[in-house]
Amino acid sequence: MNCTSCRIRRLKPINCLFLMMFVCLLLQIVVSTFSEEMYATESVAATNVESKQEKIKKIMGVTNADCKKCHPSEVATWMKTVHAQSPDMRLYKFEGNTKKYATAMGITSASLLADSMCADCHATKAVRDGKVKVISGVSCESCHGAAGGKDGWLNRHQSYHASMPIPRAEETAEHREARLKHCDEAGMIRSSNLYGLSKACMKCHIIGNEKLIAAGHKSASAFDFASWSSGELKHNFLVDKTKNADAPTLWMERTGGTAENRKRVKFVVGTLTQLEAALRQRADATNPAVIPQIAGTAAAANAKLSQINAFAPTPEVQKVTTLITPLLGTLFVPQPSDKTTYSQAADQVAEQAKLFAKNHNGAKLAGLDTMINQLPPHFSQQYKEKYLKN
Repeated sequence: MNCTSCRIRRLKPINCLFLMMFVCLLLQIVVSTFSEEMYATESVAATNVESKQEKIKKIMGVTNADCKKCHPSEVATWMKTVHAQSPDMRLYKFEGNTKKYATAMGITSASLLADSMCADCHATKAVRDGKVKVISGVSCESCHGAAGGKDGWLNRHQSYHASMPIPRAEETAEHREARLKHCDEAGMIRSSNLYGLSKACMKCHIIGNEKLIAAGHKSASAFDFASWSSGELKHNFLVDKTKNADAPTLWMERTGGTAENRKRVKFVVGTLTQLEAALRQRADATNPAVIPQIAGTAAAANAKLSQINAFAPTPEVQKVTTLITPLLGTLFVPQPSDKTTYSQAADQVAEQAKLFAKNHNGAKLAGLDTMINQLPPHFSQQYKEKYLKN
């Protein structure tokens, strides 16, 4: 009998070994090719100092990035929020306050859904078919940075090996360090970066456009980083996709940190970044009718920091209040040196905010609980009416 199966059975052991080696090599090539597309490349990270237009070009969008593959519970939770629904509420209907503010800024109903300043905060913009368009509500990349696809942090942030898909638990310490460094440099704002996350919030919750404020738009939301991120916007499912934990689950797993301690740090860092953002807006303000509103936000943040320093003193907060308190005398009145004065003050506040986030884990900040407990988790009225009726 001279069939193929007989010939294979008559192969010498050495020939079988070569055949097995060839098959293994072929499989490795296939896996490597697949992994490079789906998991990572060791490409050079993009610079974190980019113009707004460059960042828009790096926006993938929830659908294109297919965030649901790895974060189904997070995306499902996001879809219920006013962040996700913001374009429907603020941009698609050219009426009420939307029409009032857009008209004051010279923005048409059509341009609201394109490269408008309104869409900067009420939506996510990206380049589609060569044009800047609104592609979704305030999305993952609005808070965590433009993903940038293959050349950004999107693929790399969940790749635990340079060439093969492996479980997170099997990643080496060296690879993890290199991976996170790449993601940071590519502009990802990870859950461990409380200063970066809080500052991303403040870019929209603290408004400095004088013309827009003069038209009646609020200069600031009644925003608290710890409170707002603990309510409607909370989305901590990574380790257990069935439970929305009170703090990022992978962060707790790796650091041993607790939700209680993290909230204390968020409370302080959020107040510091609120002050920083208000000072930066104050540095550019020139309209005497608008300056008091922006100055009021800065003064309120400083007063809150003084309370924080009384309940749980830290060197970083002490330095900030010592710096800002003498400026209160001229904060509400335009001065020739405003640009320099408040820009430099904002830089110093930013430095202390970063130091605070680095130096404190919250364990020694229990004195702040009285203040924190006065601010329960925040839910929008729309969310309450639809999901919290009972």
